[in-house]
Amino acid sequence: MISLEGARNVRDLGGLIGQSGQPLRRHRFVRADSLESLHAMDVIRLLEYGITIDIDLRSKHERQQWGDALSNIAEVDYVPVPLLDGLEQHLASLPASLGELYVAALQHCQHGFRDIFQTMVAQPDAGILFHCSAGKDRTGMIAALLLDLAGVSHSQIVLDYAQSASNLTGLLDKLAEQNASELKHLLGSEPEHMALFLSELSQQHGGAPGYLRHIGLDQAAVATLRSSMFEAA
Repeated sequence: MISLEGARNVRDLGGLIGQSGQPLRRHRFVRADSLESLHAMDVIRLLEYGITIDIDLRSKHERQQWGDALSNIAEVDYVPVPLLDGLEQHLASLPASLGELYVAALQHCQHGFRDIFQTMVAQPDAGILFHCSAGKDRTGMIAALLLDLAGVSHSQIVLDYAQSASNLTGLLDKLAEQNASELKHLLGSEPEHMALFLSELSQQHGGAPGYLRHIGLDQAAVATLRSSMFEAA
């Protein structure tokens, strides 16, 4: 965890064990929840941590309503990519689970995924933070794809995903009270949802490398992204 006053679900993917038992390098990819409430010292901490790119996965409406404390910081390149925009037009009804929502996103939000990962490939040495609102769904899918690409075990990816529930204790209960009852089943981060996402990723695309090539990244770009997650030999 990266302890901040104005955000509760911020953590580095570094340290998890990837291919050949090698740990992912720190200060490369940081996942987070909404950043509109960051204090001045939080911003300084993230800059000192090495963050130079902020990929905001929220919709235009969310960005306009809540903002992002890093969006006007000169040292940070702010990159808004509304990952799930347009997904609703492909859904006949509300998904029965978060896992089903994630699987639908894999199929119907490929343009957004491509933009996100192309940004990451183009900056192999940058400290990149990516975030949504709670830091569990859109952020969780991006984190899972990166970790799968790096060869992190599915069990560890699921554990990383599920950690959001403890980081957001109280907040998820509050959201459940504020939202319509038919949405409550979409407000958690139970392990089975990420397990379903990873299963679909493996069965349909052979894992993250195959999916990234499917959405338009060439083999060299995929290799560059993977190698950027480890310390140079």
